[in-house]
Amino acid sequence: MTLAKRLPIYDIHQAAFLELKDTPPILTKQGSRVVFEFPSTDGTYALLREYQDNPFIPLLDYVAVLRRLRARMLEARDGNGKRERETENGRAKRNSCF
Repeated sequence: MTLAKRLPIYDIHQAAFLELKDTPPILTKQGSRVVFEFPSTDGTYALLREYQDNPFIPLLDYVAVLRRLRARMLEARDGNGKRERETENGRAKRNSCF
């Protein structure tokens, strides 16, 4: 698929909605930002219009897709899933606010 036939989406919530509706994105890194690219088809545009109409969706399914997509985004951004973390005894330290 060529770049001209892809629709870049910068909002992870829109991207999660499209993935929930069986339109998986291609994640590309542009600088330090990860862009979700979808096929530029009439079906994709129809789903984006549906998203703007604030539809009823299964919330737990949407959140699960959102979390998986965010994990993929962080992995694509940081390369091999490596993030800067403090480690203690080989385990990542948890933030005290969680």
